[in-house]
Parts: sequence; structure tokens; C-alpha cells
Amino acid sequence: MAAARLDKVMPEFEGKLHLKWRAFPLEIINDRPAPRYIVDQEWPLIAVQEPLSPCRSWPHEEYLRTTLRAFQAYASAYEQDPEKARVYDLEIRRGFFYEGRRVDEDAVLCEMAEEAGLDASKVRADLESGAYEEGVMDDYREAMRLRDEEGMPMTSPTLIFPNGEAVYNPYASDKTIEGGKLTEVHAPPAYGEAVYAGYREILARAAG
Repeated sequence: MAAARLDKVMPEFEGKLHLKWRAFPLEIINDRPAPRYIVDQEWPLIAVQEPLSPCRSWPHEEYLRTTLRAFQAYASAYEQDPEKARVYDLEIRRGFFYEGRRVDEDAVLCEMAEEAGLDASKVRADLESGAYEEGVMDDYREAMRLRDEEGMPMTSPTLIFPNGEAVYNPYASDKTIEGGKLTEVHAPPAYGEAVYAGYREILARAAG
């Protein structure tokens, strides 16, 4: 949801800001891939809050096995072209949440890289060589350090500005999950153009 909102307003800050996603691999944090029964509770909340983030139920019998390959593919893409990588990241998210594409498979990630105007052969080579495996784990370790040493909440996304200021999951509805079940949901603080205006204000602060 945040990626789609950023995609709408980021072009207004061309030449002033660029976006770099850091991996937050829940399958490492939770010792298992995200289970379908949890994601199936959350994607309807995304779809009703943000028209730019349409979602559908996962169409395949076997659920997503891992997100680590997607994190690595994005890292490879970022080294090629940060702006194309931002578009690629959003397409990976839409591929999973709306198009039912197997973004846990290298062939699909490379196909999507080509669609985003990236050098898919470079992404494929980096996936095969494991060039960004350690970088993804470095992102994970840094997230845990920020949580344990600096008390940073573990929300997704957390936007961190160059000056260190952090904004946590802006304009999303508060929800409570207990024992793997969604037990409470509140209305988001804003909808539509008010959200995009809020994101513009956040990015303006980030740009200084």
C-alpha cells in the first residue's frame, strides 16, 4: 500500500529524493514464511484503504515459499538503476497481491525485471551467484539492531530520512493480531487525496 502511494508522489520529487527499500524478511524473523491464513486476513484491508493497491486471493494451491529471492532481485535491480528498481519493487508487490505471479521463482523475477526495463540477465546472474544474499541478511540484522538498541518499532514500512527521522506506517489503519488472528481494526486516519497530500508533506520533510 505504501509503495503504491509513494509511486504516485515520488515523481514530484525527481532529482531531490530517491527511495531505497531495505529488506525486512519476516520469514527470518518468524522462522517461517508468512502463512496464507495471515496474509488472507490482511489483503482485504489493503484493497479497501487504497484504490492504487488492488488485491486478489492467491490463485495457486501452493503458497509463496519465500520472499528472500525477491529481496535479492530488488537489490540487484537497485544497483542497476534506483528509479527502475522502485518501479520493479512495486511490480513485484502487485505481482504477488493482485496478479498471482510466483515471485518466489527466479524465472518470474527475471521476467518482471525485463518488463521494468532492467537487464534481466544481470538479475539472473546475481540470483544464481548469491551476490546479494548477505546484503539482505545485513538489512535484517540492522532492523533488529534498531529494534533492540534504539527501540524502533517494527512496522512495515518505516520510512527513515537522511537525517535519521523515522515515520512509521503512515496513514494505515491500526489493527490488532492475536494468535495469528485479526481481532480488531480501526478506520485509517485519512483516505484518497488527503493521504497523497500527507505523503507529499512527508517527502518534502525528507528532502529538507
